[in-house]
Amino acid sequence: MNIKHSFVTEYASEQTPARTVAGVFAHLATHMSTGCPRAAWLAAMLLERVAADPDADSHLRNHARELVEILERETRTPPAIQVVMPRRGTTRHATL
Repeated sequence: MNIKHSFVTEYASEQTPARTVAGVFAHLATHMSTGCPRAAWLAAMLLERVAADPDADSHLRNHARELVEILERETRTPPAIQVVMPRRGTTRHATL
């Protein structure tokens, strides 16, 4: 998920790794509580900045890369949705 845009490059150069990670946490929290794919995309975008930041700790960069991979896999494969359908006093579960 490499994003090439002048605004992104300029903004990234102004932020410290700690501020960028704070943004990651905010977007991840939104994604985890609502399932919003845009929040996951924004978190992955910020994580890529951390992974590419030479000023960031090497462990932080490695974990950022791992999280980007996880988010990309997650957004490519939609989760199964469980549907409860009443049927003559019974409950039936279906996976879509």
